[in-house]
Amino acid sequence: MTSRTFFVISGIVLIVGGILALLLPFAASVTVALIVGWSFLFAGAVHIVGAFRDRDSRLWSGIFGLLEVALGLSFILNPLTGLVSLTVLLGVLFFVSGAMQLYLAFARRTADSTWMLALSGAVSVALALLIAFNLLSASATVPGVLLGIELISTGVAFLMLRPRRLAQLREDLDKDHSHA
Repeated sequence: MTSRTFFVISGIVLIVGGILALLLPFAASVTVALIVGWSFLFAGAVHIVGAFRDRDSRLWSGIFGLLEVALGLSFILNPLTGLVSLTVLLGVLFFVSGAMQLYLAFARRTADSTWMLALSGAVSVALALLIAFNLLSASATVPGVLLGIELISTGVAFLMLRPRRLAQLREDLDKDHSHA
């Protein structure tokens, strides 16, 4: 299978997965919580193993690893609670990002096209407030919708890769591997 065929198939699978996530946002949101949970669990296990191998930061690696394992298990055993945590985190991220964009737009108000930065900031703050005032319903859909958007955008990007660019990407990757 050529790399172009691989990217086309991958792109189509990602787009279909993204559409399914948008059609079934609750199922996609629970999936996100479970993926986050398993990621924390595996990362925690790696830190715990590292604690036994690294003398300098043994205590910190062990404590951090145990916290990650506990967090991962909490997401896996109760993904609905994990969804609320993830949604609160997304809301905070949107609010901080929006506030920073509004600040930058105000600070650079004499420059061209700062209105778009201000608009983007206002949308981010509005999304954060929407999440805050509808936390439980947002928790059931927001992570899944964001996953769907991410899958679709990545799938489209894979489909748009041209063979020439793939060859350049392959050369760049080969150069990176040869320097390692």
